[in-house]
Amino acid sequence: MSNLNLGIIGAGYIAEEHLKAIKQIDGMSVEMIFSRTIEKSATLSRKYNIPLVCHDFNDFKKNIKKIDGILILVSVENMFEITKLLIPFKTPLFIEKPPALALDQINDLISLADNYKTPNMVGFNRRFYSIYDKGLRIIHEHGGLLGLSIEGHERFWKIKDTITAEVRDKWLFANSSHTIDLIDFFGGDLAEIKILSDSLEENHGDQFVALMKYKSGAIGTYTSHWYSPGGWSVSLYGDGVTVVYKPLESGKWIDKNFNEHEIKPSEYDLDLKEGFYQQMLTFKDLIQNGKLNWPAVSIKDSLPTMKNIEKFYLDYKNK
Repeated sequence: MSNLNLGIIGAGYIAEEHLKAIKQIDGMSVEMIFSRTIEKSATLSRKYNIPLVCHDFNDFKKNIKKIDGILILVSVENMFEITKLLIPFKTPLFIEKPPALALDQINDLISLADNYKTPNMVGFNRRFYSIYDKGLRIIHEHGGLLGLSIEGHERFWKIKDTITAEVRDKWLFANSSHTIDLIDFFGGDLAEIKILSDSLEENHGDQFVALMKYKSGAIGTYTSHWYSPGGWSVSLYGDGVTVVYKPLESGKWIDKNFNEHEIKPSEYDLDLKEGFYQQMLTFKDLIQNGKLNWPAVSIKDSLPTMKNIEKFYLDYKNK
């Protein structure tokens, strides 16, 4: 397979970030694009030399045989339906996170993908941060992970009136999944998770604390307060070493003498949106070899994260 031709659905900000990454990868190019706003598709087509602008979804489907992989980059409200419609074509799919806004929808997509044997990958790009790979290596060089602390605070008062009611009610899936996924990414398989929740304003909770015990023996916490100023951060604890990401795009490690050492990102993470280059290389490998390599996750692989999200909702619902 000399060159992989891709199709893109969606023409917003995130689509352009993916296009920038694809442009840097040999053997990949975008053959066609479709979005509900033709003008946006046409603009990206001109800027990134995309030969075909599809005028509707049926037009896109009619041309699927021309492509080797599809990037689904639509809004979170539309992700489930578009993914559901494309899985039967059996073309490898890259699906921006989250693939759906409810656990039952996630299970529907898993069953459908299994039935059609459609290769797929969910775009949790933070799994591909070069500084995360380097930080985990430092932890493992010091005997492995002892514990972790994740802060996933949402500045919800700034955006709550700009999103739809559906997305507001499903914000844990729509946005908090970015940080909840890090529970499994950094810690590995969970032995147990206990959740406490409360609410200041939101119908399904807006304050969450989780205590985690991992099969490895490590312990951890996840904290999220949506109406308190804060941000996203992760601290990893090893024997004589602590790795800190605060914000998530910046890393350092601290030794026993409290000396701080910068964890420098790769060249591609400096030039492109963090994680996007390595993430797209992994999708390329999926298309070529049919195998999805860690740290990437398929829809099925994302199920532990989605089940954890459902547990957050259920704790508040059962109060």
